[in-house]
Amino acid sequence: MENGRTSDRARAAGDGPAGPSRPPVEEETASTDERSVGSIRAQTTIDFTVGVVLFVFVLIAIFTFVSGTVQPFTTGDQEDIVAVDRAADGLTMDTLGDPNTPYTLNTTCTVAFFEGGSPPGGCQFTDRPLEAQLGIDRSSFVNVTIRGNVSGSGSPDELLCWDETAGELVEQSGTDCSAGDVVPLAAGNDAESGAQSSVTARRAVSVNGTSVSLVVKLW
Repeated sequence: MENGRTSDRARAAGDGPAGPSRPPVEEETASTDERSVGSIRAQTTIDFTVGVVLFVFVLIAIFTFVSGTVQPFTTGDQEDIVAVDRAADGLTMDTLGDPNTPYTLNTTCTVAFFEGGSPPGGCQFTDRPLEAQLGIDRSSFVNVTIRGNVSGSGSPDELLCWDETAGELVEQSGTDCSAGDVVPLAAGNDAESGAQSSVTARRAVSVNGTSVSLVVKLW
């Protein structure tokens, strides 16, 4: 009888309604981690390459747009600077003197250059228009002068003239440079009526043993 009751109790325990089952904590945690990893994708090499290429294209487009916008305002000034420097170097190192002694101008050739007309023998300039001799575009204006202070008074930037009778440099402010025997050392367009936007090149030279400045103005 005792064995029968034991068997009945065992069967009753096995046949009874099963309670709610709970999976192990470790398994639940593992499945949660797997879902999180599956929903987040790390950056790949392709993503990085595409991003860099797009950045470079945008950067190039910005620089192209900006340079195209300011180009009309900067290119012309840069070209004028190059042109005026080239003209000043050509006059002081070759045209008005000897390439072997740059910045020392031949007095006869220098006076004849500013006086105009056919050059004397041995001079390097021609009787062509000033812009053509200096390689300046015809749409630009150019002025060449000899300036300095030879009297010891007044402005150091005085326009100088050549007094043929005295055989010396004189300042325009103290001499009538319109007289027949005086040659103003100025050629080209009227610099006083030139546009405000201009570029100037200045070279220290020697004329007739006197230190002066050759000034080229372009606008």
